[in-house]
Amino acid sequence: MLLEKKYQEIMQGNHLFKDLLDNDFSQLVEKTKFSKLRKDEVLFRQQQPAVDFFLLLSGKIKLSLLSADGTEKVVDIINPGNTFAEAVILQGMPGYPVNAEALADSSILRINADTYTDILHKSPETCIKVMACLSLRLHWLVNELDRLSLHNATYRLVSYLLENIEEGVKEQVEVNLSVPKHVIASRISVTPETLSRTLKQLNRDGLLEVYDSHIILINPSELRYLVSI
Repeated sequence: MLLEKKYQEIMQGNHLFKDLLDNDFSQLVEKTKFSKLRKDEVLFRQQQPAVDFFLLLSGKIKLSLLSADGTEKVVDIINPGNTFAEAVILQGMPGYPVNAEALADSSILRINADTYTDILHKSPETCIKVMACLSLRLHWLVNELDRLSLHNATYRLVSYLLENIEEGVKEQVEVNLSVPKHVIASRISVTPETLSRTLKQLNRDGLLEVYDSHIILINPSELRYLVSI
């Protein structure tokens, strides 16, 4: 069944597909499938053969690693409009290096890896444009590594919260916690206990208020100052 037009339009707005020629894009659409996931459903597991990469349409996807002792480390939380597992495909890795699990009911597009890479091989110009987009992603990952390895829990948490609001916001603003607090703790590489203590300290400092499903950032400007020094 041909992919619905509305999903094709979403694909065309994504950086990995917007520069494809019409014929190439049509070929890719023929090999792209729409899928739904229920909350807590696993999309793929570590070392599972990598045949597709994905575009998240709705919901949230958790990417995580399991250590030898079974401890989970959340690598990333994917939000709608973003692709994931594309680097695995372009590097030619045989299996996914992480686990992917739905944090909420989600819908995704499964993009066939072989079809996409064949298109890139035929068009060096398109390949270069895609590489430029991926280099921006790499730059973000380098900054993320710096943030997690060189800064304390307060810096990591505040940075995470600020990612969820527009950059120019100065007035009090609400951040919805669309994922459990223990997932946020793993995402910023702290224990749940440390996350709880850090939230309480920021609350005592008058910078935010904590509720079950959301956090109110009372002074976004002051929070930005905290992560700038």
